[in-house]
Amino acid sequence: MKKIVLTVVVVLFAIASFAGDVLTLNNEMVFECQVTRIKDCSVLFKADGKKYIVPATEIYTIEFENPENKVYTDYMKMSEGDPNKCMNGRVDADNYHGKKGGHFVLGVLFGPFAMIGTALSNQTPEKGRNTLMMSKNKDQFSDPEYLSCYRSKAKGQLVGMEALGWGAWILLLLVI
Repeated sequence: MKKIVLTVVVVLFAIASFAGDVLTLNNEMVFECQVTRIKDCSVLFKADGKKYIVPATEIYTIEFENPENKVYTDYMKMSEGDPNKCMNGRVDADNYHGKKGGHFVLGVLFGPFAMIGTALSNQTPEKGRNTLMMSKNKDQFSDPEYLSCYRSKAKGQLVGMEALGWGAWILLLLVI
């Protein structure tokens, strides 16, 4: 009898130790995982020994095993606001911000100096004429979370185009 009770206790302890967070996606996929971080409108988690990154907009629910976990408290802070603000900022910057061809030319002409100048500049939706006209998120233009994501995406794209221009210039010099 003692062996049976001990075996049951050990099995229950083992099952409880493997229990973790439960993440449900909008497409009804369910993961029993360990949520490791919530950052930039994305959730990073480990399941079956692999790491995954899922946008917050694709998550239906997250059930945390430990409600005192720091990741859980960060999730609660994010869910109080609108989780789409960051995604809206990135999409607007991707679709409407800047003249990417012009930044390619700047990269050809000025190389790293153009990239430094763009990295130091303050990209805002108001400076992008197309963003101001075509964005459906004008009410979020003054929101700090929206602006942070907008700036990082806009700068990343423009610096990337300048880097391509500089690389094209270097390749042209090597060919000639």
